[in-house]
This record gives sequence, structure tokens and C-alpha cells, in this order.
Amino acid sequence: MIGSFTHAARFVSAACAFSILTSCGAGADDPAMREPTIAFITETTRLGEVNVYPLSRRVRAELQSKASAESWQRVLTVRVGEDSTALPLLGTYAVVGDTLRFRPRFPPSPGVTYVARFVIPSEAKNRDRPGRGVAMATTTKWRYAPPAGAPSTVVTAVYPTTDVVPMNLLRMYVEFSAPMSSGHAYDFVKLYTEGDSLVEEPFFTAGGMVELWDPDHTRLTILFDPGRIKRDLRPHEEMGLPLRTGKRYRLVIDSTWRDAAGRPLARSFTKQFRVGPQDRALIRTATWRITPPRAGTTDSLVVTFPEPLDRALLARLVSVHDSAGVGVDGAPVVTERETRWAFAPSQSWGRGAYALHVDSELEDLAGNNLKKLFDVAPGDSAATGVSASVVRVLFQPLTDSQRGSSSR
Repeated sequence: MIGSFTHAARFVSAACAFSILTSCGAGADDPAMREPTIAFITETTRLGEVNVYPLSRRVRAELQSKASAESWQRVLTVRVGEDSTALPLLGTYAVVGDTLRFRPRFPPSPGVTYVARFVIPSEAKNRDRPGRGVAMATTTKWRYAPPAGAPSTVVTAVYPTTDVVPMNLLRMYVEFSAPMSSGHAYDFVKLYTEGDSLVEEPFFTAGGMVELWDPDHTRLTILFDPGRIKRDLRPHEEMGLPLRTGKRYRLVIDSTWRDAAGRPLARSFTKQFRVGPQDRALIRTATWRITPPRAGTTDSLVVTFPEPLDRALLARLVSVHDSAGVGVDGAPVVTERETRWAFAPSQSWGRGAYALHVDSELEDLAGNNLKKLFDVAPGDSAATGVSASVVRVLFQPLTDSQRGSSSR
């Protein structure tokens, strides 16, 4: 999983949008080539889209034959800075009418200079003008200027919300009220220990190249360096775990970090916490407390855990199904410092049996799940849990008579 994030994160800081027009430089005596224009769009709904138009019919046919990202990038590339060897931005390409359109995967980073290069394929040009097989190219620079306006984006939450975390904490989540800029997150996210001492290299960043964002760019996953957590890896032997039991820390998100619109955060944010012992235990549903709802109501099913669990995974790896195995629509809510999961159904509970479906990849704060421990020592007999991909926890809504008898 980390490898796929690494590949994607190489392009995060290079997302961009443009609003410059430039000629491709084709000769006026070449009607088939028609001097296409590069238009880099900056309007909100199409921010970052790059258009090249008008293209001749034969050039369009050549472009439409492209089947891979690499072949598209030989025609139109957008990079950060003027280094022609830098990796091009990730995005999608399409030919619409007489226009080549490129939409980058991520929004632009304020204050960053981008370079776009469009090359007319030599094969297409040779068909239009026999005997002239040399490709024609043009390059355009653009710097995304931050817009004016008062800062409004804030950090809305940092998870886990508990004040005490295990020494082998694997990840934290920072949630924002609006999409953020990316590519330089760890210039603004710092971890300090007692005495305002900066913790050196606590996070997995691959030299600043790795940032883990949700699709909306409003939640950053901070991954503590797994190499320092796992006992059989060299970073663990040389540097040890990033956190130390008994010490206090504070995670600081600096207000100079700019959001996707180019404005700084409205204020800085600090999350303070203390570190407890390491957690080297599997998650076991047998230790959960299930509080059934009343049949015929939309009261919440409540599940209480003996320890905090991963906030993001709880939101998508736990669900409710009826006796036929059909998923029940409803709204889950995670509260009590990630030790309580409550589910309110869209329609009233029936009188039959239900099951809580728990994906065995659900993790605690240290990355342990229902299947295995995150950090396994040689010969550890307690490192293996369930083998199934989903664990079912049965429950049945209470009738009025059952509630009455249970209260006596």
C-alpha cells in the first residue's frame, strides 16, 4: 500500500492550473497545422484543465490512437519548475472536438511555477506535410498567484482524539474545513516533545515526496515511520521508535500553510498528547460490548470498544446486515474518543436477527487488526488472529417484554 501511495505522492506537489495563451509557432503557410493555442483554465469548476486547440483532423486522429499515459505525456506534459527531467503531472487526457484536454489529478500549489510543453507528433505532421518529419514543440511557464481574501480554512479535528496514545502509534489524521494545497505538507506539520524539542524524522515522507490525502484533499494521513516501529528493520535499531513512553508531545499545524485557494490557515492548531506503553495485542470482537436497540424504533445500535480504534477505518469497515445478508442503510457515528460506534438505521429495526459485519482489516491505533499484529517478533505465537475476511457479530433488537425483564 505504501508503494502505491509513494507513486501517487510524487505528483501531488505538481498539480496546477493555467490562464495563459500561446501560439504553437506553426508556419502561416501551413493551413493543415492551423497554429493551435494552449489555454490553461483557472475557473473554479475546471481548475487546472489544460486545453490545446484547434487541432487538425489528422493530428486529432493521431492523438486518439494513444492508449497509455506515457504516450499522452510525449505530446502534452506539465511539470513543476524548469527541470525537463522532473516527473510529469498525473491526470487524464481526452480529445473533444478539435481540442486536446488535460485535467490534472490535483489542484495547483500557490506560488509554484509550472512549465507546460506541447509537441505535435512527428508522424501526424509528416502526414499533413509530406517530407517534414521533425516534431514541433512549444513551452509555456506559469506561476499560480494566491488570491486575495481573508483566511477561512481551519483544522477541524486531529485523530486520534484521545489524550494517551500507544508508544507504537502508527498514524494520525488531520482534517480541514476546506481543500488544502499539497506537496509541502511537512514544512507545516511538526512534532515537538517536552521542552519544545523538535522530533527528528518521525513521519514516513520519503524525503518530502509522500503525502497521503483523501480524494477531497481535506484529510491528511500522517504515517509514523513504519521502519522505526517494526523491530526487525534497521531504522528501528538505529533510531528507535519516534515516540517514548511517559513523555508528552504536541503536534503543531502551522497557520502559514495555504489551502487549495492559496490562502493561509485562519489559525495554527496544536494537538497535545501523552504516550503510554506499546500495544501489541490483536483486536478481538469478543471484548466488545453490544447494546441492542429496541425493535420497531430507529434507536441506535451501540458498540463500545475497550480501546480506541482507527477513526477512518471505523467509518468504512464496520456495517450492519439483516438476516438475509442485506446491508442496512443508516448513519454510523464514532464518538467517545473513538471507543464508541453507534448506528442509527434509516428505517425501524425489525424483530429478527441482525449481524454486525467487521472487516478483519480494521485496525487499532498501533496498526494491529483482527488478523495479525502490525509488528511481529520471531516466534510470537499471539501474532495471528482470525482467518476470515469478515467477522460477524450477531445481535437482535429487543422487544418491549425483553426490555422489561432485563430492567427487573
